[in-house]
Amino acid sequence: MKPGLLAAVLFLLASAPALADGVAVIGSPDLPKLDNATIQKLFTGRIVELNGTRVTVVNAAPGHAVRTRFLAAFLNQGDEKYIAYWTVRKFIGKGQPPAELDSAAAVIRFVQSTPGAIGYIDAADLTPGLNVLNRK
Repeated sequence: MKPGLLAAVLFLLASAPALADGVAVIGSPDLPKLDNATIQKLFTGRIVELNGTRVTVVNAAPGHAVRTRFLAAFLNQGDEKYIAYWTVRKFIGKGQPPAELDSAAAVIRFVQSTPGAIGYIDAADLTPGLNVLNRK
């Protein structure tokens, strides 16, 4: 086997477990399932209500693998671009970036205890009773 091909195969095998679980967007029990476009609008502050319910969005902290996967899967961008987007929005007075939580457990607690809350976690961290709004 050629060294380049071997390196590519080893890379894919090493990254497969991290990619296998995916990202689950979760929300408070009162929220409906969401399509990708709605999730994108919520996490970029373009909409702040769903069916008359004020929505509170939370992110994982920068540098978390689940945040990187979420941004790529649902917003088609990386962390630097996302941070820059919110820097501009704040500067022009068009909103504040979502709060950032440090763990899946913190996101789950927040979503379960806050009406209208939406966050995301690694799909491997899903537990029974969570309201999964979308999953990739």
